[in-house]
Amino acid sequence: MTMIKLFYFKRIWGIPDLSPFTVKVETYLRMVNLPYELIEGHVLKGPKGKLPYIEDQGLKISDSSFIIDYLKQTYHDPLDQNLTLQQKTSLIAMQRLLEDHFYWIGAYYRWFSSDKNWQIYKQALFGHLPVIIRDPVAITCKKKIIGRQLYAQGISRHLPNEILQLGQLDLDCISNFLSDKTYMLGKHPTSLDACAFGMLINLIQCPIDTPLKQYALSKPNLVNYCHHMMNFFFQISSKNKKNLVCLLNFNIVINDIQNQNILFLLSACEL
Repeated sequence: MTMIKLFYFKRIWGIPDLSPFTVKVETYLRMVNLPYELIEGHVLKGPKGKLPYIEDQGLKISDSSFIIDYLKQTYHDPLDQNLTLQQKTSLIAMQRLLEDHFYWIGAYYRWFSSDKNWQIYKQALFGHLPVIIRDPVAITCKKKIIGRQLYAQGISRHLPNEILQLGQLDLDCISNFLSDKTYMLGKHPTSLDACAFGMLINLIQCPIDTPLKQYALSKPNLVNYCHHMMNFFFQISSKNKKNLVCLLNFNIVINDIQNQNILFLLSACEL
């Protein structure tokens, strides 16, 4: 078996990646024990102009869902193959809630909730750039790319209290769906857990303090779920430390992105 190459964005804040979609793919790879190599990515080299993407057997596959579909078809499907029709339906429905609605609320809070939070996120994304161009690039990305995406999607057309209300309803749904189970669909992990963990850890563990984060922290089952997922799936053997960042109880060795093309920051990516 060839080593799968996973092109990711950035390790920071004690989480696997700033992008919940990259966390999703890496978590899935770990769940099914597929060997992979992490490589700092460049969206312009991806087949769809975004991160994450993988290279495997001469192919480039982009979009986290299509990546996982490819991995299932190529290397079998040990997580989801025995799910009932009802479970498969629940998986798709929850994934749509997480990725097509809840994700956009999280993006709004990272980019537009307050100047304090924006400064934190700006430093994480653009801090490696030369000072003279850092702010112009960050502002251009914020207004002309992310701002337009959020408006087109519809989230930023709402009032702040309405956005919070929508996010709280999503978290209520996710928490109620998880209930007291170990994983989203029961005793055993499925691909839905890779998706849910990517979204939740990027809210709960990031240093951007928002009413939505505080609401998530008020849900003990969601907090415990994130701790369990991190501790269970991100324990790394010493032989893999060369290519993987060792995560243990949310302590991280951070690899900063260096010498990235500015266009990288001005391209559409799954962040």
